[in-house]
Amino acid sequence: MRILIAEDELLERKAMRKFLTDHFSDITAISEAANGREAIEKVKQSPPDIVFMDIKMPGINGLEAIAEIQRINPSSKYILVSAYDSFDFAKQAMHYGIKEYILKPGKQEEIVASILRVRQEIEHEVKQQAEKRALIEERLMAKLMHQPVEKEAYTIMKNYLPAYTSGFFLVIQMAHLPDKEVIQTKLANHVEHRFIVDAADQRAVCCILADSELNNAELLIQARKIQLDFGDDCYVGLGHAYSALDHFPTSYHDALTAVYQLKKKDGRQYGFNEKINVEHDRSDRVVQILSEVERGNEDEAVKLYKDNQNVFSAEQHEEFYFKIKRLMAEQNLSLPGHSISELDTEEEWQHFISLCCLKLKDHYHSKLFMQKVTAYIDAYYKQGVTLEDIAAHIGLSPNYFSNVFKDVFGMTFVELITGRRLSEAKRLIAKNEHSLKEISYMVGYHDPNYFSRVFKKHNHMSPKKFQQQIFKK
Repeated sequence: MRILIAEDELLERKAMRKFLTDHFSDITAISEAANGREAIEKVKQSPPDIVFMDIKMPGINGLEAIAEIQRINPSSKYILVSAYDSFDFAKQAMHYGIKEYILKPGKQEEIVASILRVRQEIEHEVKQQAEKRALIEERLMAKLMHQPVEKEAYTIMKNYLPAYTSGFFLVIQMAHLPDKEVIQTKLANHVEHRFIVDAADQRAVCCILADSELNNAELLIQARKIQLDFGDDCYVGLGHAYSALDHFPTSYHDALTAVYQLKKKDGRQYGFNEKINVEHDRSDRVVQILSEVERGNEDEAVKLYKDNQNVFSAEQHEEFYFKIKRLMAEQNLSLPGHSISELDTEEEWQHFISLCCLKLKDHYHSKLFMQKVTAYIDAYYKQGVTLEDIAAHIGLSPNYFSNVFKDVFGMTFVELITGRRLSEAKRLIAKNEHSLKEISYMVGYHDPNYFSRVFKKHNHMSPKKFQQQIFKK
């Protein structure tokens, strides 16, 4: 945290500085200002996270200084300090969105509590900004992977990366792909430009956006370093760098093709797409399409099929169909209503591939949705989590979330939360380390009588009776 103390009394400034230094180890810088004008100048030099602002100061007072500082650095948070318990001051502070107001001389615990509340607010905002940025990045990369590149991609680039000059895609393929955070950390060690990563199954796709011209030699050096860092089972396919955004889908598909080629060869594990004879590449293309179908990547699968359909024999079409059928069966999914005898035209095959991709994508989204929801419930069910809380976490409206939840889990949100709490309650009762009242609070019920009624409704006996039955055995 960076702190600014704006206080006209020297001794009070120094006392506050010492107090903050003694009680908060995460403070990285503390600056001081003797009046409102000086506080404004300090903010221009180094924007603080938190400002302790005395209201009554010579010249520009605290509230006037805040109005100017908010214009310079809107993200700063304020803790007002005043010797006057005035409703007018409090009302003006509320006008600026300030919630923390300490009367001199402030008690130590009051100051600590104020800082903790403000710090929590800052952390929440930082998290929200990071989540918002991640969503923008995901949307941008998705639009740069497919033709035609939509206008929204140009708008995002203008706002997000105005200094952009050139960029490219690289694809990492591994049997055991690390978590996305690990991938980002490793890439950051070798890529000096802004990059966006998406990872799933055995593949990570990285879009690199630079503020300078890139050449093939630089790309190969980066790819080699990345491949060595990830290990022997890693392959890194490169697409060429382009300045025009509408060429990015070409870079992506070249990187994707390069990975498939590298895996089929002995020796080199990084590099660009090599143009080879279609006849020799035919079986590889079938494998590529199947891989895209398996991931639910409709656009990539259909495009690959359209690009290669004229060189596929009837036998390869048949082999392709039964491999997709087996793939769907492995996920307990049925084919989307087509028998191979009905697939007579190129358009019918493309439609069949699209439907299979959509089915698999919905299946994976349901699994991901279940994982996200289950993890959140496991973390917060003891704290009285609501449907609205988790809907906001997932990024859905409460009504839509409620409907999706029931479809995916086969029960309502309340039923699942209740089941989770009661299951934990039975586990704690069996351990016999806490009283039933304590267990009630531990699993999220703040009224032991209500806990007892819910428990009895679902288990046909009270918690006490359940406890007695366990320890009779």
